[in-house]
Amino acid sequence: MKKNGSRRLFSCISAGLKTACAATVLLAPHYAYSQDNVTLYGLIDEFAQYVNTGNGYTAALGSSGQWGSRFGVKGSEDIGGGQKVIFDLENGFNPTNGTLAESNSMFNRQAWVGVSGAWGQVRAGRQNSPLFYDQSGQDAFGGVTQASDMDNLTTFVYRTSNTVSYMTPELAGFQAGIYLGFGDAGGLQSAGSSKQFDVTYEHGPFAAFVAGQWLKNASASTTDHTIMAGASYAIGKATVYGGYSTMKWDDIGLNARVYGLSAKYQFNAANSLALGYAILRDQTSQDNNADQIGLMYEYDVSKRTNLYGALSFLRNRNAANYTLAGAANPGLPLAYPGADARGVQVGIVHRF
Repeated sequence: MKKNGSRRLFSCISAGLKTACAATVLLAPHYAYSQDNVTLYGLIDEFAQYVNTGNGYTAALGSSGQWGSRFGVKGSEDIGGGQKVIFDLENGFNPTNGTLAESNSMFNRQAWVGVSGAWGQVRAGRQNSPLFYDQSGQDAFGGVTQASDMDNLTTFVYRTSNTVSYMTPELAGFQAGIYLGFGDAGGLQSAGSSKQFDVTYEHGPFAAFVAGQWLKNASASTTDHTIMAGASYAIGKATVYGGYSTMKWDDIGLNARVYGLSAKYQFNAANSLALGYAILRDQTSQDNNADQIGLMYEYDVSKRTNLYGALSFLRNRNAANYTLAGAANPGLPLAYPGADARGVQVGIVHRF
């Protein structure tokens, strides 16, 4: 490296490009400083499952059971006055077979740039929805694994493109966000456009949130929406959660409400156990109701690696079609509409 650098420098001088070389030298510290604020990160989640979806038990491997497997690049630049330019580029993948989580997409999870300061944060691009961020406040499972009944029974969009957002700074435990998505053709009423918000509160052992999203369908003829709310309270090593979701998606004939109650017990820094139950009540005349009970154990092997195990039973009624899903996988399909789903899941997560 040093020899190559010397040759380049000598070449510059020999060619009479002293000014250009001097500029390169002056800019080099700037480039090095910028690189110090760029982070390559990722997460690998792989699991094995043994599930009965109405036609006997099936053993299978899967990806993204507790957390969505991903790799990404994020960073920031201090531009003075307490302001920073920030960005995040993140893509999902399936470690089971090495494929992208979404074909023909370089950064399907996040691709945004923004500015932050004491006044809050503004972002523009493809972003996680506020419901995605807040769902962990609905139940003791953090909104993930096959045992996560609130997540399995609640329908919403995890992220939106062409979106501008503003997040306030925290004030007396409160924080809020507003998201406006301009759809594929531009405008707030066009196909794929969206409006979202959230308000969170955390103080001592108590935390709560409310979040909502409204999405124009592909033809801009209807607006689908989901509203979530949750609260939790810590009592010693235990934390109790309550969750609520209401959904109305005309595109798929969904009009339902979900109620959940769960608890998590932290035995020590490395071991925890979560138990929960949720019930979905169909508000249409079809009575496609469902409910689920779930149990999850988690063990932290190290700061970067954890193991998880889940045991679940999901009961569908009439033509209900809910599955034992995960953080970024749909779960094994039911043998027929209305079939119950039950099974066990064991997985490993490694962060880098």
